[in-house]
Amino acid sequence: MATESDSAAKELQDLSLEKDSSSAGAVSKRTRAGLQDKKTQMSQLPALCNTEGSISGFSRIETRSQRQSKVLKEHTASNAAPERTRSANFTFTNYFIPVVKNFMPLPELDWADPKEVWSNMLQKDRKYCRDPLYFRKHSFLQPRMRTILLDWLTEVCEVYKLHRETYYLALDFVDRYLSIKHDIAKQRLQLEIYPPKISEFAYVTDGACTESEILDQELLMLKTLDWKLTPITINSWLNIYLQLSCVASEKSTCRKETFHLPNYPQQEFVKVAQLLDLCVLDTGSLQFSYSILTASALNHMLPVKIEQVTGHSWEELYPCIQWMKCFSDVILEKGSATLKNFESVPREDTHNIQTHAVEIGLLEKAQSLQNSHRSASTENRSMSPVVGTLGPPTPPSSTKKPITSPVIVIE
Repeated sequence: MATESDSAAKELQDLSLEKDSSSAGAVSKRTRAGLQDKKTQMSQLPALCNTEGSISGFSRIETRSQRQSKVLKEHTASNAAPERTRSANFTFTNYFIPVVKNFMPLPELDWADPKEVWSNMLQKDRKYCRDPLYFRKHSFLQPRMRTILLDWLTEVCEVYKLHRETYYLALDFVDRYLSIKHDIAKQRLQLEIYPPKISEFAYVTDGACTESEILDQELLMLKTLDWKLTPITINSWLNIYLQLSCVASEKSTCRKETFHLPNYPQQEFVKVAQLLDLCVLDTGSLQFSYSILTASALNHMLPVKIEQVTGHSWEELYPCIQWMKCFSDVILEKGSATLKNFESVPREDTHNIQTHAVEIGLLEKAQSLQNSHRSASTENRSMSPVVGTLGPPTPPSSTKKPITSPVIVIE
């Protein structure tokens, strides 16, 4: 019987001779080097472990618990501190990826392993990335164009009674698509959204887009996103965090059998969602992960034990909480949005309908507050006393030296 290393080596040899149709049969040096390294590793395996179907071969297969443990260790090792990269003389801090700790806030579930569920959620929070500087790739687009697009989309959602999850999925698709592509024309920006019905969507664009253009753009976006269409959205995190806050409450009646059913007040959901709706209009939100954004909004709007409910430490949340403060102040000054009723929508589901609860004027007010705080902070730093470089003291001139009497020592 052929050994595993022999068959693998033969397989690798065949692969190395294979021609790539797109590159005229040329295999890159890196690929050839990788194949050679693989052959060397396979040749060094002990002979007793090479027999196909041997027990030692199965012993290398990871169990589910081992995979979960491995994921948590990798997250913890890579995110022990904010990731820093240097370019020229500038230092950039990446707050997007949250630090993952061993603390898992989910309760026991009768339909799934809570550790596995939480691990998968954290993996997705890290996997579905957006580039906070993607406007540098698009010379024809400006951040305000994104704001106008999202503001228009919330109006469409309310008119057609679309779910909040639909809105936040569309938001994620647009941001990730623009993070990958380059130089999208502003005339095509309105095509970057999925319609409820193509004919109706073409109608609400007021003739800016045809049905065929929408279908073509939909296919292009799907291919660009590599069909990765299932992020844990801001809406999903908010549902989970509010549910966990109810579980953490002493008066909670939530059980593991009913954890998937909302136990939180609808008005609390709408209150936090209103702040998040405002924050995502600003491109500054792109620097934070969805879980961090949602946890920070929860901290601003509701009196919850934020670390216990979200699994995030205060150190992780602090940068986002500080960034969000001006947006929170504007929402608190305006007053919380009221729960709207919709015809043909059950009362218990009305909070899930995306509404046009914030306007661009509120965003401009929050951004103005941010700019004022930055200016005040810069002014305070400029008024701080300047401390000179420490060095040896300069001796006084000979004319200014004190006249001292001679010292007589008496023995």
